[in-house]
Amino acid sequence: MMKCIYCGEELKEGSLYCPKCGKAVQIVPDYNIYDDDYLNQVLTEESQKISGSRPDRNKKPAPAETKHTGKKHLDPRQKKIIFLVLGIVCVLIFALLILGAAIRSNHANSFDYQVGLAEKAQKAGDTKNAIACYENALALDKNSIEVRLALAELYTEENDYDSALVLYQEVIRADRKNRQACKGLIAIYEKQNNTDAILSLSEAVDDSLKDLFADYQVEGPQFSLKSGSFENAQILQMLSTKGYEIYYTVDGSDPKERGLRYTEPVKLDENNKTYTVKAVCKNEKEVYSEVTEANYKISIPAPDEPIVSPDGGDFGVETSVTITVPDGCSAYYTWDGSTPTAASHLYTQPIKVPEGNNILSVVIIDHTTKLSSDVYRGNFIYYSQDYTAEDDIDDPADNAEE
Repeated sequence: MMKCIYCGEELKEGSLYCPKCGKAVQIVPDYNIYDDDYLNQVLTEESQKISGSRPDRNKKPAPAETKHTGKKHLDPRQKKIIFLVLGIVCVLIFALLILGAAIRSNHANSFDYQVGLAEKAQKAGDTKNAIACYENALALDKNSIEVRLALAELYTEENDYDSALVLYQEVIRADRKNRQACKGLIAIYEKQNNTDAILSLSEAVDDSLKDLFADYQVEGPQFSLKSGSFENAQILQMLSTKGYEIYYTVDGSDPKERGLRYTEPVKLDENNKTYTVKAVCKNEKEVYSEVTEANYKISIPAPDEPIVSPDGGDFGVETSVTITVPDGCSAYYTWDGSTPTAASHLYTQPIKVPEGNNILSVVIIDHTTKLSSDVYRGNFIYYSQDYTAEDDIDDPADNAEE
């Protein structure tokens, strides 16, 4: 007999709807647990017959169990509910998996989320993860200056200077006033002892950042003389207003490469020569200033012809001759008319005119240039009352003042 699965009403064969609840009929046969026990017993006996064994007739058949074996038999309605619940659970799990994947994908493509992770990792001291997250963020926003600065700072901490330089330089190209990037570049260049790069950077950034280069802005030396032509030897002094070392050359060569250290004034005393003086200052960071340059032409004339007093003559009394000697020069003389040289008599004080008819010759020689003046020549005649002609035989120089 068939029964309705909803209300249990017995159904007539061929019924399509339950006469009690009115729901559609689903064919479910009556089920009796004892049918299973009987079927199992028949199968057992048949199996024994096939195997040649006979059942023990004296053995009483086991009474049919009246209790359930422990297996729960579900009707189709219960199974349907279970399958429905399982389906809903599976759908929920699948939805959660999709949602989780979507959230992870959203986070992976979220600039703010990546920056947040990087900041947390950085605070926790996890530099590698912080770098990875900042790199992800930079990939999402290639124009972010803030991420570049943060990432460059981490690269610097990891001694990855090349990567840090690239990021700092990109920031400077985008913003010439960015102080943080400028400081970062200077710090790296200092570690690399790359002074030239620092000086180039000072020219690339905005003037508002010039204070960052105070240690690299070295003022050049000052000269005591301006360029020009001079008729006497000159003494050139050099000065650094901040007390920096000074290096110089006088032949126009590069003072950074071939310069002498300035310790005392420089003499410019070679005649008929043009000195091209170049000098630089160098600070404690070994940064050089711009070159200070000047040209000095030294054209020292020969001394003027000597001034002799008296200027020759005929004297009846003993007479002394005075020679005017310029500073830096010496006077030399002869009484026999020969041309005087540095080996002749040196004039140191007024000289007496020797007796007789004499030719005084005088020359002035410059101590520095060794240039000689034109020779002065004068006729000095002096005869004393007791003078005789034989006295002319004597050498007039014997009477000269040594």
